[in-house]
Amino acid sequence: MKLNKLTLVILMLSSILSFFGCNNFPKENNVTVQELHDVLANDEVIVLDVRTPEEIAQGKIKSDALEANFFEDNFIEKATAQLPKDKDVYVYCKGGTRSAKAVIKLRALGFSKTHNVAGGIRAWKAKGFEVE
Repeated sequence: MKLNKLTLVILMLSSILSFFGCNNFPKENNVTVQELHDVLANDEVIVLDVRTPEEIAQGKIKSDALEANFFEDNFIEKATAQLPKDKDVYVYCKGGTRSAKAVIKLRALGFSKTHNVAGGIRAWKAKGFEVE
């Protein structure tokens, strides 16, 4: 009987962890922080920061990054008003989840050149890149 309870608990825990630990965001929309760093060094690019104002106050990947708080009701309107549909746009947040969701929404509206910066500013800092 104890073995059955233990097996049930393990199955429940693994189900919960897999549900919360995995995301189903399209990986083809992702770029690494290294790829963004390389692009920033060579090209004039558009970067969109979708973090909160409090998070932004702690530094940005690029000082002139556009801003649109993902949690605001008018996020889509604010973001789309700033972005061209014909240029690459690199979207980031703190850890990559909000920006992945933002990229999905933007691509659905025809912004096909939007890219999620996987890992967000947390991965950027972990790589040793400076924030502005």
